[in-house]
Amino acid sequence: MDTNDVVQLSREFALLGKELRGDGDNDAALQRMVQLAVKYIDPCTGASITMVRGGAASSLVTSDVVAARADALQYELNEGPCVRSAVRDENYLLFDVETETRWPRFCQALAEHTAYRSVLSFQLEAQDSAALNLFAEQPAAFSDDEVDLATVFAAHASTLVAIHEAADHAAHLQAALQSNREIGAAIGVLMAHHKVTQDDAFALLRTASQTLHRKLRDVASEVVVTGTLPDEA
Repeated sequence: MDTNDVVQLSREFALLGKELRGDGDNDAALQRMVQLAVKYIDPCTGASITMVRGGAASSLVTSDVVAARADALQYELNEGPCVRSAVRDENYLLFDVETETRWPRFCQALAEHTAYRSVLSFQLEAQDSAALNLFAEQPAAFSDDEVDLATVFAAHASTLVAIHEAADHAAHLQAALQSNREIGAAIGVLMAHHKVTQDDAFALLRTASQTLHRKLRDVASEVVVTGTLPDEA
């Protein structure tokens, strides 16, 4: 990178930070991050961010459909530098799919289904396991300087992933709170309608959920609207 590129990249990172301090879209910021990696890391022609939750890997964002396919191959085969980097505290550099011996099935599939021949993956600091993945179409594509630059991208990506996780956690808490409120309201409705105790009202709600094979919160929402259990309507 020349001086102008360094200045421009610094501005790009600053814009991402400004967006996140306001009402910015974190998913859009993650998407922009992988696009910037492709733009500023010379050999990189595709990029993605992998996250592993509960043993299942998926892509938070990908720069394009080819990068998405490369990620999917690793998830299908359960091997490769991106998955390995996400779940272990180290970075992985695949020099050449033709000579790499650690992930033979993935290397064969990558060569058959994409133009990628090198992969550089960085583990990201995250509550869940995560990795930044950079793909190149030349063997041994990433020089020491490019690895150093990629490290900067990984640091910024870690921040974005942490914000994504915090927002996701907050959304789940809000959903759980709303669900609990609806269940509580439904119990109150059933107590008044059937003249029963709180425990008995909850038992009625749970029995209806099991009998109808519906989620408890969905049955509760209907009770709040109709005033009765679904099977009593």
